[in-house]
This record gives sequence, C-alpha cells and structure tokens, in this order.
Amino acid sequence: MLGNRFKIYTLGCKVNQYDSNRLAAGLEAAGFILVGDKADFAIVNTCAVTQSAISKGKRMINKARKENPEAKIILVGCWPRVYKGEIDGLGVDFIWRKRMDDLAKKMTNGKIQISNQIPRPRQAKRGGQNSNVKFREDKSRYFIKIQDGCEQFCSYCIIPYARGKLRSRRIKEVIDEIKQATRAGYREVVLCGIHLGLYGAEGKRGRRRGEGRLAELLQKIIKIKGLGRVRLSSIEINEVSDELVKLMASAKKICKHLHIPLQSGNDKILKLMNRPYSIANYELRIKKIRKSLPDIAISTDVIVGFPGETKNDFNKTYNFVKKMKFSRLHVFPFSAHERTLAAKLPHRVGEEEKAGRAETLRGLGEKMEKDFKKKFEGRELEVVMESEKNRKIKGKTEFYFDMEFNKNKAKNKKIGEIVKIKI
Repeated sequence: MLGNRFKIYTLGCKVNQYDSNRLAAGLEAAGFILVGDKADFAIVNTCAVTQSAISKGKRMINKARKENPEAKIILVGCWPRVYKGEIDGLGVDFIWRKRMDDLAKKMTNGKIQISNQIPRPRQAKRGGQNSNVKFREDKSRYFIKIQDGCEQFCSYCIIPYARGKLRSRRIKEVIDEIKQATRAGYREVVLCGIHLGLYGAEGKRGRRRGEGRLAELLQKIIKIKGLGRVRLSSIEINEVSDELVKLMASAKKICKHLHIPLQSGNDKILKLMNRPYSIANYELRIKKIRKSLPDIAISTDVIVGFPGETKNDFNKTYNFVKKMKFSRLHVFPFSAHERTLAAKLPHRVGEEEKAGRAETLRGLGEKMEKDFKKKFEGRELEVVMESEKNRKIKGKTEFYFDMEFNKNKAKNKKIGEIVKIKI
C-alpha cells in the first residue's frame, strides 16, 4: 500500500532548487515525510534549458525509479512545460505542468489522480513557520526566489516558453521570508529570479522604463536586523541602474558582486542571439560600475560555438573577455535546443571545435580568477562559513571567491555565520 514518504530530485538553476524547497515544505506541512530513498512518491524537478539538460532529466527519471522501485514517479519543472505529448512515453506516473505550489495543494487534498492513499493535510499552527519555507540544518546561504518568468526571448533560450511572463512576489512576502531565514540562522541571503533585474516590472510603468523595483526591495532588505548580507544571483547589463549601483556603493550589507551575462564578445553573434545590447554598451556600463565600485567582482557567462561563430569571431570574444578582466568566467559550448530559433540557424560549429574554444576560454577564466583574488592579498575580508572538513573551514567572501582556513580562526562561530579572515 502506498504511504506518505517522498523524495525530490532537482536539476537546473537556483530557481528550480527553490521551487523544490517550497514543494518539500508544503508536503511536510501536510504530513508527508521526506526520505533519502525508498519513497512512495519520487518527484523529478527538471530543466529544459538545453538538449543536454533534457538528457540529464531522462537519466534522473531512471535513477529515481531505481532508488525508489515502489514509488509513483511525478515529473515536474521546465521540461514538461515545454514538451507535451513527447514525454508521455517515459514511464512516469504523473506529469505536472503547472506551478509547483499547486502540486503540493493537489497532493495534500487528494486530488492528484495517482493514489487514494494520500494523507489529509494537517492544520498549520498559528504563529508557526511559513509552510512554504523549508530551512536546512546546515545553514550557510539562503536562496530566495523573488521573481519568475522572462520575456526577452534570446534565440537560443527556451526558458520564456517554460516559465511564462514576468511575475514578481510582493515586497512584504519577500521581507517576511528573509526575516524567517535570518531567525533560522542564515546570515547571507541570495536573491534569485529568472529575470531578476525586472523584479516588479510587470506594470506598464516598469515596462516603459525597462527596469523594475529591485533597488527599492534592497533598501528594505538591508534594514532587516540580524541579516549579515544580501547578494544578487544574476542580472542583465541593461538593468544595472544608476540607483542600484549607488545603493551597492553605500550599503555595506550588499555584496560587492554582480553576475552579468555576456554570452558573446562579438556584435554579430549578439545580434544572432537576440541579446539587447552591443559590446560597446556592455563595456561602457562595466566601466561606470567600476568607477563607483572599484573592487567589485563581476562574473559572467559566455557561450562558444554559436551558429555562425567563426574563428575570428571567437578571437574577438576572447580578446573582449580578457579586456574586461572578469572575476569569474562560466563557459558553455552551444547546445542546440530543437525548439529555439538558434537550432535552425545555418553554419553550425563542429563539436570538436566547440570543445577546443571552450577549453581555451576556460584557461583564460582561470587566470583572470587568480588575478582577481591577488588584489585582496593582505586584506581582511568577511567570509560566510559554508562547510567544515578535517578542521578546515570553507567559506565564500562577499566578492564571490572561496576561502579555506583553519577552524581556530573562526572564533567559535558556526556554519552559516560570518567571520573576518585575513587573506
């Protein structure tokens, strides 16, 4: 007989991880029990950003079935939202294409048509923890989704089709959850979203200005007592407003780090990608940011081997990346998603050539990361402690690079707390 044990397998971005967290919290509040294996319900939260991600989803379904042989397999996330009938033959018991929170509600009141053995929801206690929030025991950094959806429609990206239109959470709801995380022991909070810079931009006024209310939200977050610091996960170059930069420069609690995707250092390729900026615009804005924040860490993403990218085009990207002196570089060989415009573009780059370009650019990225860290030698930085092994503490600085130090330097602080360490 089917019981009430569940396990969630998560692929993809921090937003997906947050969605899984909320689902787990909702199910536990309703009487379900989270287990490591042999679950009654195995929920696979998928990613569909590339064909490679979809292949990982197929492997994860097989893993879930192997580890939970008696379980009902439930497929959720971006993959089933993008693909309809094509995934019906995967051998899963239920496919959920709507919001994750709605799945928890359906399961808790027995409306999901996979079993009639689902327990009835418990009544939440007044004044208790928000049932949509689940905090881990190994507290370090808390990732909170504040926004969902994207309407940019880059030619290589399936996410607007999977995630839909822009949607932002209310400021009060975000603040309340961060306060709960702070009371639970988290000292760093990371704001996540599919299009983070357009938080609050659903209204007509926000659309005209091309920006949201991110700075307004940050102004309220930094006033939360007990919060050590707040970090932005990723933001587009056009949405790094003067207001945001000014606030980052003046507020100690905001990490001096921005992840700003570049994707290509060549205007021809950017146009094919349908990216909303030019190389000149990108460079000008980075210079302006660094003028106000000289030590800021700026990390980025780059796609190599995009259709039409010649060796000369790649060299231009390499030289531009080198010129920008990023603090960290994430390199992705182009993986065609069959349902995007980019999959239909001519002049495809061979797999071997893509791999070679990726390796070359990653080598540059490693050098830039080392050069960036050298700037802080001899300085004392605040580090959030993330893990401990063999009396060694590993943590992350506000500038987004990792540090390892002896436990005796932590001054009896616990994982998740912030300690000052001299490099």
